[in-house]
Amino acid sequence: MDYIVFDTEFNQPQPKLFNPNIKFKPNRICPFEIIEIGAVKVNQQLEIVDTFQSFIDPVIYKRLSPIVSRKTRITKKDLKKGENFVKVMKAFRKWIGDESILCTWSNNDIREMKRNCKYHDIDSEWLESYYDIQLHCTKLLGLPKSHAIGLKNALQAFEIEEDTSFHRAIEDAIYTAKVFIKVYSKEMHQELLKTLED
Repeated sequence: MDYIVFDTEFNQPQPKLFNPNIKFKPNRICPFEIIEIGAVKVNQQLEIVDTFQSFIDPVIYKRLSPIVSRKTRITKKDLKKGENFVKVMKAFRKWIGDESILCTWSNNDIREMKRNCKYHDIDSEWLESYYDIQLHCTKLLGLPKSHAIGLKNALQAFEIEEDTSFHRAIEDAIYTAKVFIKVYSKEMHQELLKTLED
């Protein structure tokens, strides 16, 4: 059994702030288009054994939002190196393998992944069962759900060194995996098993 800790980055329509002539109308099915997937494979010995990273060439919002570009450092050139969403999803699912549990930081990535799958008319049933590491950490630190801890603050709370930047899918996936490994416990193991049953 492997734990697949993954993260995504999104593009969206360019806001009027940057171009007053643009009509800021997100796609109804897919308001945020995934442009990068990053993932880490953690084995049962809690070792990082593999990584997955891929850019996705956008088809809904072809112009890269300046806000997204500034925050993620992703460029148009990066996206041109990417494959289309369907091909990347196929490669990602093959890399995940059969015996695994999906893990994310919050439910945002799962929600947007489902929307992107719906837009591209591909199966998203495999995304139904997942483990929310942020929710576990929030409970562990005694915080209310309404004050869910951010990834950067979780690294500080659990004394994990910051050795790279944030807001790239592969970097955030690695950081999330490090938090997962640090807070793993018998209680968490039971929660993970319950995820498989749901």
